[in-house]
Amino acid sequence: MRVGLGTGRAATAGIRALGRRVRDEGLDIVGVPTSAASAGVAGEEGIPLGAPGAPLDLAFDGADAIDPRGLCVKGAGGAMVRERVLAASAPRFLVLVDAPKMVATLDEWGVLPLAVVPFAADAVMRELGELSPTRRDADSDDGMALIDLALPAGADWEHEASRARALPGVLDHGLFRLVLSDVIIGHPDGSVTTAA
Repeated sequence: MRVGLGTGRAATAGIRALGRRVRDEGLDIVGVPTSAASAGVAGEEGIPLGAPGAPLDLAFDGADAIDPRGLCVKGAGGAMVRERVLAASAPRFLVLVDAPKMVATLDEWGVLPLAVVPFAADAVMRELGELSPTRRDADSDDGMALIDLALPAGADWEHEASRARALPGVLDHGLFRLVLSDVIIGHPDGSVTTAA
């Protein structure tokens, strides 16, 4: 299998669990990482790495917040562009979270990240000034400027994400729509449920 490996705390736990199966059970997979960090963890775990491009059999990742409609914010780790590419390359995209990531509304998270061509960063921030944009100190692994928008309570997240993405120089945003039955929720007692 070719498996897309996400970025962040939950994805790292998933990569380590796969690594145990590779070592202990001879699981035959090739991992396609979404970041240098996830590539490093996969390497530590002995998971062979492959390049993007060919279709994946499965991809998994974490999330920052997921609402009851399946709207999800990703990108706190800055890898949302690669994460979207790999999610689109797989017939199934699993999202691994703990219960606090399931929120009544994305207003509880409040931040929409953007990946922006550095040349356009100042113009994008000026255009979206009413959303209090802040540029992170570090760029993404692909050299994109990472800009966080502070969406006000009650904002239409899909509208704001589309409006931002339409600006010249904006490569992507961190708003995803998920299949809730593919959201895997881990609980402190070790049990696992899905969001649907």
